[in-house]
Amino acid sequence: MRNLPFFTMALEFLALVATRLSVQLRDDLRSNKVVLDDHTLELKKEISGGSTIDLMDAQTERIDGICSFDKNRLQSGRGFIFDQIALNYATHATDSGLEGSIEYNTKAPKELQNALLIISQDGRDVLRLPVRDVHNIQTGRTSIDEYKQLKSLRYLVDERQIEIKIKFPPTVVLDNTKKHYVYLRLNGVQTTKKVD
Repeated sequence: MRNLPFFTMALEFLALVATRLSVQLRDDLRSNKVVLDDHTLELKKEISGGSTIDLMDAQTERIDGICSFDKNRLQSGRGFIFDQIALNYATHATDSGLEGSIEYNTKAPKELQNALLIISQDGRDVLRLPVRDVHNIQTGRTSIDEYKQLKSLRYLVDERQIEIKIKFPPTVVLDNTKKHYVYLRLNGVQTTKKVD
């Protein structure tokens, strides 16, 4: 079996950032107990208002189909490297709590398009881009078309706090007569224990 170029790049990149990983994950990498596996980190959330909206916090639960983060971090052993990102949007006239049952196929309103998406970990900016750059729903025909291909690899390490925020321009707020939902996806590879 031959690995694709992204796999090889991710492996080399992981070695470069190894000092930021947990001691356990570094030891597992050195002793060849982990492999890289295709993975998408996802987060669906109902949002409202403006200013700065936290998409995740210490109370955020890992729920299949809604959120693949472990509260506001990745568990020990879960290092993640990505080079693609997508932010999809949905709206509903009246109902809350639809994160897992609504179709995220709507063009985001101008207020959201003009906001920034910020992902940080331990004070380090992992990604800081305009929502408009990562929201491609209206241009694609398949889910692959929805992703923005980043020009460099990004990473999230295990056991450290992650913040994901949407920051709106001053005085800009979402329409409060509707319910707004976002669906964030980070596409890449994740460390996982080898199966013996």
